[in-house]
Amino acid sequence: MNKSTIIGIAFLLIATLLHFYYENDITDFLSGFFIGGGVVLLLSSIIKSKNKND
Repeated sequence: MNKSTIIGIAFLLIATLLHFYYENDITDFLSGFFIGGGVVLLLSSIIKSKNKND
């Protein structure tokens, strides 16, 4: 696992915990921000690893 994969997983975990523990408009925005960033980091690390194998 590289750094971007670990950070992406951490962002997804933070977003999930943030959404369950707090109910607020700001936390909805932050959880969406963290989920979007986590998904982008995970997908970019997967695409980079596949390109290196080619």
